[in-house]
Amino acid sequence: MTLDSREHRPVRGIILSVFGIGCITFNDAMMKLVVDDHPVGQAIFVRGVFAILLVSLLVYKQGGVRSLKVHSVSLQFWCALLLVLPLFLFIYSLSQLPLSIATIIYFTNPLFVCLLAPIWLGERVTWVLGTAVTVGFVGAALVLAPSSSAFEWILLGPLVVALLSAFRELILRHAMARETAVSTLFYSSVVVTLIAACTYPFGWVVMEWREYSLLATAACGFGIGIYCVTESLRFAPASLLAPYKYSAIIWALILGYVLWNETPTSMVWLGTALIIASGVAVLYEPREAAADVTRL
Repeated sequence: MTLDSREHRPVRGIILSVFGIGCITFNDAMMKLVVDDHPVGQAIFVRGVFAILLVSLLVYKQGGVRSLKVHSVSLQFWCALLLVLPLFLFIYSLSQLPLSIATIIYFTNPLFVCLLAPIWLGERVTWVLGTAVTVGFVGAALVLAPSSSAFEWILLGPLVVALLSAFRELILRHAMARETAVSTLFYSSVVVTLIAACTYPFGWVVMEWREYSLLATAACGFGIGIYCVTESLRFAPASLLAPYKYSAIIWALILGYVLWNETPTSMVWLGTALIIASGVAVLYEPREAAADVTRL
């Protein structure tokens, strides 16, 4: 996308971004409807097949096979590998947790990126960033606080997903310098789908048309969401759109209530507010690169 191709229409950009994020969250909801009663690996495989078909159309629009050229096989490998475990773990978490809780906990991801950036990118952590990260994890603790005397370890699932996704995001920052977004999306989709196929011996079951429809809808929702989020950058700068990714939490709360009658407790609401506030603070606080670290 060239600078000249952009239009400064921030309202349209925000609407596209929020709608796209809603579609991606809708994809999560459809996956939860399936994995509540079906194996996670099987659901990921079927959705992956539909997703590869959609990504193939994008590859065709971006110039065909030429757009799949790889400059660094190792980077593509790590990008794909660091998608597999978080994806399986998050979808499994969806089968065990309310959609809203899993989504809220996952949004500690920017806080983990902030913690890893000094090591990975040589950025100094200011007192504002340090305070924001601390407040964010206090919010996560409130969300994780058990409503009963027994702690459910699966609550840590989305937290681990957020950490692993932070590693992947930092790797992607380097990969995107030479690799195209469509090639990374294509190869990651293929690798995830192939690995999901390896779970066949572990108890796949016969799916009805309802499950196939839900998974096809999930793939379409994800594809439309990615397109809208990408397209939103034509109309507004990333810095303006960044806070609106937290609209995923609102979408998850709405879908959770409509589909499963999920009603968050007051502690969850408070924790959510702290996570969002700290995440926005992290987004807008300037980073300083350490003088003795060579930038990659």
